[in-house]
Amino acid sequence: MLKTILSSKLGTFLLVVLGYGLIHFVNHSLTEFLQLVPGGHLFHIPSGFKFIFVLVAGWVGALGVGVASFVAALLYKFPGEWALALEWAIINGLAPWLSRTLFIQNLGLNEDLSNINMKQIFLMGLLFVFLNSGLNQLILYWNSVSVDFLNGILVMLMGDLTGTYFVLIVMKLLTQKVGVPDPAKEKEK
Repeated sequence: MLKTILSSKLGTFLLVVLGYGLIHFVNHSLTEFLQLVPGGHLFHIPSGFKFIFVLVAGWVGALGVGVASFVAALLYKFPGEWALALEWAIINGLAPWLSRTLFIQNLGLNEDLSNINMKQIFLMGLLFVFLNSGLNQLILYWNSVSVDFLNGILVMLMGDLTGTYFVLIVMKLLTQKVGVPDPAKEKEK
């Protein structure tokens, strides 16, 4: 069934919107006390899923993350702040998509990422974390939601790093446990 859903762009989009939206809501509900600055948690698991969804689904994933972020912003992050919610949603979809696109264009990765390795995923994740933290905090500072830009970036950077690499490590362990072949090791054979 999942393969059928993912075979269409609409199905992928809806799965990303629902999946990311649910992950974001649960994380917000359980870890709101860890939010030290506007938009910045010490441990932010949705960042990792945002990165994975866009890494796998490309622009469709970025659009899905953006829509889910817009809904989250209006419901509980920035209620009634339509312009801020839209800016925040655009950045949330754009940061992982830019990271993916820059690596594809500059490092010779295939669009379907069939030739990617763990080192490239790690480096792409690092680029994503810096773009995501910087752009999100820029939007929040620009809209006077955050008054300390540097502190906001540092806290969000820490949360994005922990959340992104936690999700990447768990995904790596799960793929090893399930027996998903590693494309890099397959080429060596």
